[in-house]
Amino acid sequence: MKALKLFLCCVVLATGVAAAAQNDSPVRFTVRQEQVSEKEVQVIFEADMADGWHVYSTDMPEGGPISASVTVESAKGASADGKLSALGEEISAFDSMFGMEVRYFEKKVTFIQKFKIRGKRCNVRGFLEYAACNDTMCIPPSTVEFTVSL
Repeated sequence: MKALKLFLCCVVLATGVAAAAQNDSPVRFTVRQEQVSEKEVQVIFEADMADGWHVYSTDMPEGGPISASVTVESAKGASADGKLSALGEEISAFDSMFGMEVRYFEKKVTFIQKFKIRGKRCNVRGFLEYAACNDTMCIPPSTVEFTVSL
């Protein structure tokens, strides 16, 4: 019985530590959808970064950091229209960790994915994947989920 209590206590503590770590993320995203027209909707991901942190841009070269990208898990009545776009002050610099020129954003970035609506109703579910680093460390690749319902 003591072993079971000890095990459950460890599970609860580990869960609390994991939840606290998520709350301390150096990158915070807000997600919203905006209907541009009767046949187009866009998902807007707005990121705020802690001082010293940066999020990598889209279409990074192979062998470099993970590019910001959108994965659509399910789409009914809509389809992605083009690639993920990034708005913000993009910085290009040599990164010794990757041994190449990389592109990233500091402080703020907005990623936008457009979708074409094919019917009167649509339902799209997916996630944005991104990578973030500072001068000494990187967080594991992270995701931000989204759902579009019209």
